[in-house]
Amino acid sequence: MKEIPKKSKAAVLVEYGKPLQIREYPIPEVEPRGILVKVEMAGICGSDIHQWHGRAVMNAPLPNIPGHETIGRIVKLGEGRTHDAAGEPLSIGDRIIWPHVDCGECYWCKITRQPTMCAKRTLYAFRCCDDYPYLMGGFAEYEYLIPKTEVVKVPDELTEEEAIGVGCAFRTAVAAYERLGGIGIQDDVVIQGAGPIGLYSLLLAVEGGARKTIVVGAPQARLDLARRWGAHHVINIDEILDPTQRRDQILDLTNGRGPDVVVEGSGVPAAFSEGLEMVRKGGRYLIIGQTTQLTIPIKPSTIMNKGLDVIGSASASIPHFYKALQFIRTKRAKYPFADVVTNKYSLERANEALANMEAGKEIKPVIDNRGR
Repeated sequence: MKEIPKKSKAAVLVEYGKPLQIREYPIPEVEPRGILVKVEMAGICGSDIHQWHGRAVMNAPLPNIPGHETIGRIVKLGEGRTHDAAGEPLSIGDRIIWPHVDCGECYWCKITRQPTMCAKRTLYAFRCCDDYPYLMGGFAEYEYLIPKTEVVKVPDELTEEEAIGVGCAFRTAVAAYERLGGIGIQDDVVIQGAGPIGLYSLLLAVEGGARKTIVVGAPQARLDLARRWGAHHVINIDEILDPTQRRDQILDLTNGRGPDVVVEGSGVPAAFSEGLEMVRKGGRYLIIGQTTQLTIPIKPSTIMNKGLDVIGSASASIPHFYKALQFIRTKRAKYPFADVVTNKYSLERANEALANMEAGKEIKPVIDNRGR
């Protein structure tokens, strides 16, 4: 392990809609139970694009270091930090992954046991990096984990490319399916969106016992991966532009009734209304992709008259990270998990990575620091 430097480079969001800037920040002293990691890989997802443009559900104070899905290699452990959340011993050199930090003291943490609703949650990548401890985003050489942060080890046999999606999309899907109550045996399932959220939602539907899985999205490269990950049917929205035509095709594939479950993972507000129209009477609609402040008119009577269960789920907590990693570990011979990573960029090319993600040229671009 290299000697720990005094400062770390980071790609910093200084002004919404403007290119990130490379800046240096002090590497803080590690507190008891704190952890300092060298960032091995940081994934880029749709919510990073919203954050970049200032249209995320919750905008962070500026300047900030983006990157909330990170695999880090431990370079220093604070006193008292000896094991991960699953009871595995932690050592210098271990690769770990972590969620946002719940306070453990509020109504949602203690009474309802819904830590993702925590009233005082500390969010990685959504903090002003001019304030101590500075390095709390993945678009950096080093990142600091505050003492209350829960962590889990990345299994030794997994590559970073296989595991990086756990940092956001896969753990989100695992938590959402938990709220959904799982897929019913032989349910027909439509996934709206073929990005990482949609792809991991597809995997859980396939492995959960779905009779038929249909992925609606674009571009074609994402739909091709959906096929490799088990989708029975794909519908390319670049080719079938009319939502009514898409709905009619889905009805034909589901005995004229519509799917039992629709999962919204596209992040496009218009998809919500489309999903309400296609789901069968008495069906379930799971919303996990809507991370912007954008709005759209809806007809509430559709929910009432069709007797729908509409379920929202945001983010995840440490059990979902662990379960997602174990899913990949046990299913890696069956699915090409690493194929979700379509390009690797240096920290200095973070703006290019963001632009390509926004343009739909990538499924999962990553900042790759392993050669630094």
